[in-house]
Amino acid sequence: MLKQSAMLEVKIGDRVYQLHLPSDAPLGEAHDAIFQMRSFIIAKINEAQKVDAPKEPEQEVKSE
Repeated sequence: MLKQSAMLEVKIGDRVYQLHLPSDAPLGEAHDAIFQMRSFIIAKINEAQKVDAPKEPEQEVKSE
């Protein structure tokens, strides 16, 4: 079977990022798909930051 698709491509540094879309994809659906991907990536970034965050040392309670 022969299928046509649209591909968006962005080069950042030495890497090439591609997004393949059906040729008949409505722009609204393409936007929704990209938003879901973006949300997934942001969630993973937030998780990584929580793991890498330095833990604050416990402060001793001073009694006067």
